[in-house]
Amino acid sequence: MKYLIFIPIYAISAVCAFGQQTVTGKVQSLNKELLIGATVQILGKERGAVTDLNGSFELADVIASDKLIFSYIGFATDTLSPIFEQPMLVTLADGDEALQEVTVRGRTESVVDEAPFLNILITEAELQKAACCNLSESFATNASVDVSYADAVTGTKMIQMMGLDGRYVLISREGIPNIRGLNSRLGLTFVPGTWIQSIDVGKGAGSVINGYESMTGQINVELMKPATMDKWYLNAYLNSFGRLELNANHAIPISEKWSSAVLFHVSQQTLEMDQNDDGFMDMPKTRQVNFLNRYQYTGDRLMAQIGVNVFSSQSAGGQLGFGFNDDLSTSAKYGYELDTRKAELFGKIGMIYPSKPTQSWGFQYSLSYQDFSGGAGRRLYEGTEKTAYGNFIYQNIIGSSFHQYKTGVSFLYDAFDERFDSNSPNGLDSTFIRAEKVPGVFFEYNYIPNENITIVAGARTDFHNLFGTYFTPRLHARWAFIPNWTVRGSVGKGYRTPNALMENSMVWVSSREIQFKADLQPEISWNTGLSLAGNLTVNKKPLSIVADYFYTSFVNQLVYDQDVSSDLLVINNLEGESFAKSFQIEASYPFSERVNVKAAYKRYDNLMTTNGILQQVPYQSQDRVFLNTSYATKFDKWKGDMTVNWFGPMRLPDTSDSPMEFQLNPESPDFFMVNAQISRGFRWGSIYLGGENILNFKQSNPIVDPENPFGSNFDASMTWGPIAGRMIYTGFRLKI
Repeated sequence: MKYLIFIPIYAISAVCAFGQQTVTGKVQSLNKELLIGATVQILGKERGAVTDLNGSFELADVIASDKLIFSYIGFATDTLSPIFEQPMLVTLADGDEALQEVTVRGRTESVVDEAPFLNILITEAELQKAACCNLSESFATNASVDVSYADAVTGTKMIQMMGLDGRYVLISREGIPNIRGLNSRLGLTFVPGTWIQSIDVGKGAGSVINGYESMTGQINVELMKPATMDKWYLNAYLNSFGRLELNANHAIPISEKWSSAVLFHVSQQTLEMDQNDDGFMDMPKTRQVNFLNRYQYTGDRLMAQIGVNVFSSQSAGGQLGFGFNDDLSTSAKYGYELDTRKAELFGKIGMIYPSKPTQSWGFQYSLSYQDFSGGAGRRLYEGTEKTAYGNFIYQNIIGSSFHQYKTGVSFLYDAFDERFDSNSPNGLDSTFIRAEKVPGVFFEYNYIPNENITIVAGARTDFHNLFGTYFTPRLHARWAFIPNWTVRGSVGKGYRTPNALMENSMVWVSSREIQFKADLQPEISWNTGLSLAGNLTVNKKPLSIVADYFYTSFVNQLVYDQDVSSDLLVINNLEGESFAKSFQIEASYPFSERVNVKAAYKRYDNLMTTNGILQQVPYQSQDRVFLNTSYATKFDKWKGDMTVNWFGPMRLPDTSDSPMEFQLNPESPDFFMVNAQISRGFRWGSIYLGGENILNFKQSNPIVDPENPFGSNFDASMTWGPIAGRMIYTGFRLKI
């Protein structure tokens, strides 16, 4: 959801009339386009009006003490006092202008006030506080999303939210589910940071409109729009690990109603690094080419977007000397490689009705094909996924704008074909071939009696051809109980189909024997949450505070049990309990016009039944502390940013049955991670210099028995901290 800001053109008259009178006027956008079907209602009263074909409205029986609420789908909503002496002219800012206004005010990250659930908006300005090379690296200055490495070989970065793995978060691109299926782990690295306009981070079960897969939250990524992006945007990035990136975005005006954009990304990392002298690359060599072409149409009634995205990515890691062209099955070196290719057609289309301005419809769609090939050591993998997605949404009101609803139908088709050679006597395992066909229907009701209360109740029913009927109820409520303070609550159910091979690289990078003890079943959870957001005035400056608590309980979960034995990985459906408790409190305060500080404390209690024992999930810090300090000189000529993360101890899997020299401590030490960046602004753009892991902290001996990678004790999955040390980077951004 966009952060909404209202900008009235004319000042409100200080002279108030007494008695009931009639108010007239027009509602328009910032580009002076008249808004047909905009809603004008009297705060606290079930009376209102809707603008006609000329954007005009007339509202009778208004008194001077009334407040008028102006709203329009996709635009900011404002609450104004009435003007009786002359027609009112009200200008509403759309989402893009709202984002620019946030930047001008210095608010680069904020809670969306009007959202019925806890939703944090991350703007482009916030993203540029770090290098932000891809989506997996876009949360470095955000306290709600944690980022870590999955293992010591593949270099895969994964996210966590509310103490749970990122696979339980629905990650969408402009409302369309995008990073999921076989792409759920690697897909974060396939969205270049220079393509991102903003990110919405929603905590708790999301809207039923977007599907049943949002179990703990939803992250929605908005890409650069052809009609509003810079004509040219160029970016180059280089770091001390040998990673080089080049990005080019170009907006192409076609006509008054048509516009287009081309977004291009190319990157590579060819330097082999081994800072811990274990004979393995600290991170794999990579090369990627990514291309997106999109078109946008804005008509009087019809609006549409269509885009094509194609990319190719290659990774090669493992022991020093292993390269892109080496054959895993014959190489004497332990290697890791993965070749990924994807092609996607996506878009949306929507229409409003001038004769019935309160109703509209929209249709979202995506068609994609992706394939993966590679493996680690002697374990080989091949996988393909074909996806078709469609979502039709109709919205209208019931009687008045106090009662709004959205309803529609959706369809999801996923065809998976995975083959994995686990070096077992059975050879290739083809049990992961399946086709999912899921039609669904949904309805969501919004009750908005005034600007202080919002209640959203939704439900959807999906008919899964393999797993039966999914019924997904969700409820969100928002109450601004006093000025500047809002409490929110939510509860909802979620489902997802796990993909055991691609979602956990621990399956690949060890000598553990892999046992699948049960047939694949959907993961099912309930999520309940409560949050409080507001601000206090301290020394005439706002101290913003956000506190939230979420509880997730799993009805079923796919469990990766490393506690059974140090030479065994058991993959099974949940047998026992599994739940996660998450508490976070965050505060932000501008100590001066130039200095802003954010700080957060997070407590996670994530317990799962493994090896017959309900115990803390491994590789998860129960206590975490986040601190971010930013500084800017006048006109943002110089900007500096520093982020400090403290990670508390983590439980590690039981290795007491291993040979003595390969036994690990049951708990990791705590550690700090420090990142910083400075940038110098010019009229044409900026240059920047930064560093990650500045304290140069590294996990000692991240690989068990690296001298014998094909031996029975080898394990590169026991990762709890950074593998590579200090990294320095530099680059420039050019805008025309």
